[in-house]
Amino acid sequence: MSEQILIVEDDAVVIKGLEMKFRNAGYKVVAASNAGDAIRTTVTQQPDLMILDLTLIDGLSVNGLHDGLSMLHWLRRTLPEAHFPVIVHTADTSGEIDEKAKQFGVTAVFRKGNSTNELMAAVRKALDERSGKKAA
Repeated sequence: MSEQILIVEDDAVVIKGLEMKFRNAGYKVVAASNAGDAIRTTVTQQPDLMILDLTLIDGLSVNGLHDGLSMLHWLRRTLPEAHFPVIVHTADTSGEIDEKAKQFGVTAVFRKGNSTNELMAAVRKALDERSGKKAA
């Protein structure tokens, strides 16, 4: 069985591009376009890794979730199944995001527009570390 990646992103074009790239690499992919869908997917499908956009437009007023990191913090406090690697995928170029993401236990931060090959390598490394395999 292949590993499942949850892509939490509100831009349909970005979702389609990432879905295609990861499916072609042999991963199962499920997408959520808002916090509510991401929470439901985490509970029902228990992904192995999450790629998380920080500026989700829809669904963030629920339970005081105002951005992707707030949603991640809520997931990890509330759901034991939410302790999987998370890679932030954001357009935000401020250095503050990297520091803030570390506080939430994020594995890595990638900027949108950069090479998806680097994102793929970070995903593989995080999944290998989670499963106890030595990263290549």
